Amino acid sequence: MDSERMDSNKSERRSAERRKRRLRRLLLRIAVIAGGVALVVGIIAIINLAVGSGGFGTGGKTSGDQAGDIAEGAGEESELIQSMKYLWYYDEDRAERYDSFSLARPGLAYDEVCWMVNCDLDRNPYENTTEVSNPNSILVLVNKHFSLPEGYVPDDLTDLGEIKIRKEAGDALLEMFGDAWVEGHTLWTTNGYRTEDLQRQLYNRYLEKDGQAAADTYSARPGHSEHQTGLAVDLNNLEDDFGDTPEGGWAIENCWKYGYILRYTSKNTAITGFKSEPWHIRYVGKDVAKTIHDEGIVSFEEYWVKNVRYSVN
Repeated sequence: MDSERMDSNKSERRSAERRKRRLRRLLLRIAVIAGGVALVVGIIAIINLAVGSGGFGTGGKTSGDQAGDIAEGAGEESELIQSMKYLWYYDEDRAERYDSFSLARPGLAYDEVCWMVNCDLDRNPYENTTEVSNPNSILVLVNKHFSLPEGYVPDDLTDLGEIKIRKEAGDALLEMFGDAWVEGHTLWTTNGYRTEDLQRQLYNRYLEKDGQAAADTYSARPGHSEHQTGLAVDLNNLEDDFGDTPEGGWAIENCWKYGYILRYTSKNTAITGFKSEPWHIRYVGKDVAKTIHDEGIVSFEEYWVKNVRYSVN
């Protein structure tokens, strides 16, 4: 019996040793696999770090940018397009332009890229311009990318003192001037409707005086002036400090109540291409002016893209 018990104990010990050896081999394999995974993860982290810091000739793109480039190269949508395609004003025909504009201006949010490209701000001013199809609309957009039909003249111009203006805009202006007078401020108009020929004469004069680069910052080229729409007026005097005067301050603060917006400000110069003009107001109607004021919309271009060109109504 003792001999049998001893043999049984030896057999159990050998079995236990075999189980230990199998367990050690299994753990060793797991360790090797885990080490390999860690090595791969480490290599990927190093590559991402190098890419994010501008290494390997990537031009400083982030790993997200690289992923977007790879996706585009494979014929897939970039991350930018995937983000903006749910915007109601997204235009799939402009996808490549969105990507190019975003790369040139990496600080812009995807929704800003979308509406700016939809307003053709990715193109050079006065190049590949679009002639508007609705020049009589109160919400017509006229700027360095959108022009009026040649020789356009509004059909509802009315005399307002020494200027002409479209009737709806003129009625609203008279209401504003009356309320300003009651509150102790005297407002008057310096410029209103301007023909295309007169705009050409003025622009050429500024061109000769200051050169094209400077002239383009304060004067529109013929066919591209808001004054030709009959919806824009210049108030009192064309001085940069007009906004600091009591009359200018009142007009800037209250013009939206009468359907007008301050068209060119220091905040939207990069969009409009014009320097600040505290005297230049543009009629868009009371409802639209209130929306632009209440929502803090910086430029009429942004409102126009989202609510006129790509209206959800």
